[in-house]
Amino acid sequence: MAEEKKRIPVEKVLADYEVLRAQAEALQQNLDLVNQHISEFRRTLEALEEVGKLGEGNEVLVPLGVGSFVRAELKDTKSVILSLGADVAARKSIEDAKADLEARVKELEKVREEHSSRLQEVLKSLEAIAPVVEQIVAAMQQAQLQRREDVQAPKG
Repeated sequence: MAEEKKRIPVEKVLADYEVLRAQAEALQQNLDLVNQHISEFRRTLEALEEVGKLGEGNEVLVPLGVGSFVRAELKDTKSVILSLGADVAARKSIEDAKADLEARVKELEKVREEHSSRLQEVLKSLEAIAPVVEQIVAAMQQAQLQRREDVQAPKG
């Protein structure tokens, strides 16, 4: 009887495995998005650095999207309009904009570290439960094969 109380139902093990697998997948997708945002912020920081080096009146190519650009003349190389989020933007000096963007990168790096740690925990849990799941799947496949053989066996 004590053994029956300790025994975990097969359905629970399989459900737990699926939940962990889904969590790992979601965390990995979130990590990918965070990494994309970090890369985008870093590219913007590089672009701000270049704009700061250029003088007013220089011609630049402004990306429109999907590999399309327009030629434009720089009117102001001392400030930029920076998105603050929620469809709000503000004019900031290049240095202030860079400081804001660097702070955002640091925040995203913290998020990346948290997600990465959580993903490692979930992967360890998956690794621990995987042998049990493999045994369950093998037993289920064996039982299914046995049922097929029983159905196909001639009744005599």
